[in-house]
Amino acid sequence: MRPIARGIAALATALALAACSGGGTTTTQAPAGGTQAPAGTTAASAPCTDSTGTTVVAVGVANMEWQQPINAKVGDVITWTNGDTVPHKVALDDGSCAMSDNIPGGGSKSLVFSVAGTFPFHCSVHPSMRGTITISS
Repeated sequence: MRPIARGIAALATALALAACSGGGTTTTQAPAGGTQAPAGTTAASAPCTDSTGTTVVAVGVANMEWQQPINAKVGDVITWTNGDTVPHKVALDDGSCAMSDNIPGGGSKSLVFSVAGTFPFHCSVHPSMRGTITISS
């Protein structure tokens, strides 16, 4: 019975190693509609980036809630001002874009979008804080 148990253990080990190996190629496909970049995109293809430009759309965050709705146009600088004492950070739900730094309590941070679309987002510090950004052409 011992040789059978050793054989089964060896087979299980071989299968586990084969399943964990990175021999295949993984591709990421853009969602239907193509308005949002998939997770893992480069900064050049991300739908938004940090900005220090002049604010076009001002958004508040207070009492652990994002001001809604957030509507802007491609190229508009959207600035979030944190009315809470705790930090917040905007991150798109699909992982394609996030602020590079937290918005400190009483501080502000901005993003600018390069493509139109509807972008669900959350606070990466407080994931239960959710909202939607709508960008038009």
